Amino acid sequence: MKDKKIDEVAAGMSELLSVLDRILIRPLELETRPVISPLPYFAMRILADKEASGESVTMSELAREMQIAKSQLTVIVDKLIAKRFVVREDDPSDRRTTRIRLSDQGRSFMDQNGKIAINIIKNFISDLSGDELGELSDAIDMFNKVIDKFHQQQNLN
Repeated sequence: MKDKKIDEVAAGMSELLSVLDRILIRPLELETRPVISPLPYFAMRILADKEASGESVTMSELAREMQIAKSQLTVIVDKLIAKRFVVREDDPSDRRTTRIRLSDQGRSFMDQNGKIAINIIKNFISDLSGDELGELSDAIDMFNKVIDKFHQQQNLN
């Protein structure tokens, strides 16, 4: 019984990811693509999330989080620096370590794209009833709890 439910949920989540890609991620990429490609945008998204929680990021940490080689990240960061979206700084406590952070221009770009994403989502859900919005909100809360639990398990391994 549980295995069947796991199969159903996994299939539903797979479909959800496909729909989100089609209605949210692709349109957002089309908005940002003239300025930046998806992988550098992903790096900037991680930097923005880390900064929002008061963390700074080293090149090694960012490469690990993006699951790419550090040499590949160096090329991405160099391009982002050329666009003035990020800055590279020496770590004051360890001169051998380089930290990466968004520049003011990069932060502004991410804020602008966050607003675009919100508007895309608002347009998508604007015809839902109050009850449907409540159910969607509850589902999102539950999904976030599941993701947090998964993330905690990953950190333990």
